[in-house]
Amino acid sequence: MTCNYLEIQRDNIIRYGTDIGRIGRILLADRYDERTHFIFELLQNAEDALARLRQPPRSRAVSFHLDDSSLRVGHYGIPFDEKDVRGICGIDESTKKINEIGRFGIGFKSVYALTDRPEVHSGTESFAIEEYVRPIAAPDIARDADETAVLIPFRPSARSAYHEIHDGLRRIGAAGLLFLSQIEEISWRAESGATGQYLRESTHTDVNVRQVTIIGEQDGQTVADEEWLVFSREMTAADGSPVRPVEIAFRQSEDRDAGARRIHRVEQSPLVVFFPTAVETHLGFLVQGPYRTTPSRDNIPRDDEWNKTLVQHTAALLRRSLCWLRDHRLLDTEVLRCLPLDAAKFGDRSLFAPLFSGTKEALSAELLLPRYDSGYAAAPDARLGRTRELRGLFNASQLTAIYGEGQHVAWLLGSITQDRTPELRDYLIREL
Repeated sequence: MTCNYLEIQRDNIIRYGTDIGRIGRILLADRYDERTHFIFELLQNAEDALARLRQPPRSRAVSFHLDDSSLRVGHYGIPFDEKDVRGICGIDESTKKINEIGRFGIGFKSVYALTDRPEVHSGTESFAIEEYVRPIAAPDIARDADETAVLIPFRPSARSAYHEIHDGLRRIGAAGLLFLSQIEEISWRAESGATGQYLRESTHTDVNVRQVTIIGEQDGQTVADEEWLVFSREMTAADGSPVRPVEIAFRQSEDRDAGARRIHRVEQSPLVVFFPTAVETHLGFLVQGPYRTTPSRDNIPRDDEWNKTLVQHTAALLRRSLCWLRDHRLLDTEVLRCLPLDAAKFGDRSLFAPLFSGTKEALSAELLLPRYDSGYAAAPDARLGRTRELRGLFNASQLTAIYGEGQHVAWLLGSITQDRTPELRDYLIREL
């Protein structure tokens, strides 16, 4: 049954006043660095709608169709009900729960950067939203019966909308799918004939460990072929209810010389709250979690107690992940280079300081540093030998006899040098 749009209009006029249409552009639409930020907001809404379904959907794909006058976004998540209609027409972001990444807060209002009258067609509901908060009945559009379609007609003054969105769709990238649990495909096509598609395949390799492969194509050319090893740690809210887990992801690639996959450092590592934010972690891997964000969702309050709790859990997850990598013969110097090593970047005022201190504790207590002969050592039992000749002159037994005091001392890998791994070498000497 269709909602009473006039009743919702009246309620919202009482709640938000009659002048919201004039001030909404400043308060709601123009709060993002890029006008195409709404692409991620729509993906968040689709992810949440798919998660709320009680039965498998027809498809776990989200599609974008772009022409000169509008953008159409479609998915097969749960159809809109009155709560959703009121939510998408409201501006109270506090209604979004921690474990709902896109359940209609003020984020959807970012579409108004390019439109004056977005439309939603879902289930029995077909309505446009005028003046940011006022739903009005709209003619239904051609769509599948179980499809939710969002139509964004461009305002006449938004002359660059087509090109901005075209560029925005090309920039979705692999990170747009990596940490999602519901969406498995994102596809787009433009009136010019340009097309793009990203596919995600996830396989559980152990408890709370999964291998994620993401393949991307644009205009028939491969633009992404990435493999990630993702570790997760279950979380509960203060009231004991389960929320989405904290996660870390290591990038993998094929080492043809060794004939095996190896982890390697990523050079840019923005904090991910299901999608990348503007917060740089300075890590060599990706960190994701249900952080509380600023209203624009591109940043996070650093003094928020919940966010601090998530970082503490992430530090514990990192320690467990390193042990797992060691046990599966994946822990090498390249993994160590991914860790928080630079004390200057993880000072007391850094939100991610617990990752730095947690890493130091883990490397000191656990057998995690690769030895020159074989196996691993904890930091107190490890030594760096500058040359191969020195490491060959004294084996582990002789080194232990020299240092004594009950320690079982061993050389670390010879690849840890000032030339090859200066940051890691300095960390081992100065911190450990």
